[in-house]
Amino acid sequence: MKLSLLNVCVSAVLLTAGIAVNAQDITSHFDSGSFSLANQTLPYRVAEIGVTAAIQPVMVLYLHGGSSRGDDNEKQLNERAVSVVYQYLSNHNVPAIFIVPQCPTGGGWTGQLRRVLIELLKSYVNAGKVDENRIYVIGGSMGGTGTWCQLGNNPNFYAAAMPVAGNPTGQNAANVATTPVRTVMGTADALMSIEDVENFMTEVNEAGGTIILDVEDGWTHPMTCENSYTDERLDWLFAQSRHNTTTQIMNVKVGNLTYRFPTNETGKMTFEGNQLKIGDKTFDINEIDEITVVTDEE
Repeated sequence: MKLSLLNVCVSAVLLTAGIAVNAQDITSHFDSGSFSLANQTLPYRVAEIGVTAAIQPVMVLYLHGGSSRGDDNEKQLNERAVSVVYQYLSNHNVPAIFIVPQCPTGGGWTGQLRRVLIELLKSYVNAGKVDENRIYVIGGSMGGTGTWCQLGNNPNFYAAAMPVAGNPTGQNAANVATTPVRTVMGTADALMSIEDVENFMTEVNEAGGTIILDVEDGWTHPMTCENSYTDERLDWLFAQSRHNTTTQIMNVKVGNLTYRFPTNETGKMTFEGNQLKIGDKTFDINEIDEITVVTDEE
């Protein structure tokens, strides 16, 4: 199977378009729920998208940023990413259970709540309601940091993750290395450091993991949180599965030359301006004729 990834090179200038579901509309698609563990109760909203008895749905956990903390179990749905991801799943006919919890005021996703979150997801898995090989965690800002925390504390659980504008510092790199990660950072983000992510990527790569870092030129913290969930990135996310039995090779064609990179060696793939960096190799995007990924079924 051959999948064209030429659009990866111009992802920095593409934003998800055509989103018809606004914050008011999205609320009507989500039921209210709560989950308790020990003395902690976590409110959440959950949407079932295209769920039937014929196939187990994927499960998606979205962790919101700090400004959506509270106790109304509604404010977290106002984050643009919720509508974008919901619309993507609907448009692409991906049966899914989409969970959006709300962190209480003054709290964070890296403390006691990290354990409540994983037990909430396991309750769905243990009940046979979702495909345990296709569980995804995403989030921005505080939610991005919380996403890194989920990976650092729950190895071999998530199929893939997409932390946006988050900080992975201090997480267990060996645990994170068990999960494919794609993260997005903005060069104009005054709250989160690209260097912190790059340093942690080195630790994860040394542990045998793969992280793709997309650096968006000129993006502020809010821009990164709102605009990162493009179709191309979500295509990548939901293509991942814990039971994949495939070998993938990325081919980068420049003139008469084709450079081959096994995808387990592309953890240092980053976009900086007009440059694509894969490992220690740098390409000028304007000189690339084609990027493809060839997938060989085993």
